[in-house]
Amino acid sequence: MWALADAVATLLACSAVAARARLLTHASPLIRLMAQRDSLHHETTLLERELAIFRSQRQRRPAKQRPQYSPEERAQILQVMRLRHWSAKEAGRHFVVHPNTIRNWQKAVDDKLRSEQLLGAPPWNRLHEGVRWLVQEMRRAFPEPEFGSRTIARHVLRAGIGISRTSVRRILEEETTRRPRSYPDQRFTTAPKHVQHPNEPGRVWHLDMTTILTAWRKVEVAAIVDGYSRRIVALKAFGRRPQTDDLAGLLEDAANASGGGGPRFLVTDHGSQFRGRFGSCMSKLGVTHVRGQVYTWQLNAKVERVFRDLKPWARRAFLVPNVLRIQRQLDAYRRWHNDFRPHAAHGTLTPAEVERSASMPEPVAYRQRGGVEPRIRLHRRCVRGDPRLAYPVIRVVEHRLEAA
Repeated sequence: MWALADAVATLLACSAVAARARLLTHASPLIRLMAQRDSLHHETTLLERELAIFRSQRQRRPAKQRPQYSPEERAQILQVMRLRHWSAKEAGRHFVVHPNTIRNWQKAVDDKLRSEQLLGAPPWNRLHEGVRWLVQEMRRAFPEPEFGSRTIARHVLRAGIGISRTSVRRILEEETTRRPRSYPDQRFTTAPKHVQHPNEPGRVWHLDMTTILTAWRKVEVAAIVDGYSRRIVALKAFGRRPQTDDLAGLLEDAANASGGGGPRFLVTDHGSQFRGRFGSCMSKLGVTHVRGQVYTWQLNAKVERVFRDLKPWARRAFLVPNVLRIQRQLDAYRRWHNDFRPHAAHGTLTPAEVERSASMPEPVAYRQRGGVEPRIRLHRRCVRGDPRLAYPVIRVVEHRLEAA
């Protein structure tokens, strides 16, 4: 009898599969849709029979001998319960669990300490979800290419939250492979160490010029950068190629504005503006003029690095080629660079903070199981309303969790 029943069932199943296959390839879309619905209904019926078998096996065992659900399975049960709109009684019947157990799981979700015990605790070294949210929110709020993983990590450290660049990259899931760069043979400068690496602000300044192409004209920009703090001392736009008197006047104005009487050393390249009368002007100010060696970039690389960041911003900002308007925009950029942009040479400090010998608070590493709930707020601010000169304002308030 069993063999006869099995043969009949197999014959009917093969007939149904053949008929369904023909309907799925029918020319009418309505018939194909009905065949798909019939196929899904058939699969659902078989799955319900499988679940009924496993459920009946679990129900036959005493409650104390039933296997315990793992923390991950408990969390999935609560998710399925929420998606299916089940009550605790219905969920308990489907998963063979007492309804009061389901209710205890629901109550544990609101209590962080109990939820770790019932629903599973995250790894001890996993960053707090608030910190992970902050990193992801900063990526959404600051999509500019200038805000890379290093910059995000520096701003988060400035807020007193301990994090590394590796953690930021892991959170943002930046898995880009970079081709190794090949560098040609280069000459290195032989300048004295106290000029290359000054140990105090205001001792060594770097002066250079660059050309920026605006809508339909070229604008010459001259910059003076402090060698120790990387602060932009002066940033001025010229409608023409600046001459020796223009640059000497720019240096004199910057020295008077700094209040310290100017630098001890001024580093420039071998441009025609830095010859002849320029040296005599430096002697009157008591400044030693140092010109870098030919075909070497290391000595004046600090001001070149400023130009590298300035040019991409200027191409989008200098829409109106008016020198006075461009100068106002350059003043805003100088303020943003000095007051709100952390520099890699000084960790999380900005050039203005290095000038006044400021210090950052000790960063705190917030963990999921640390017992401290950080309340974090993030605001995007801009210098003079320029969206390209944005900086984050992060506020952190600690809330300690009470032990159960």
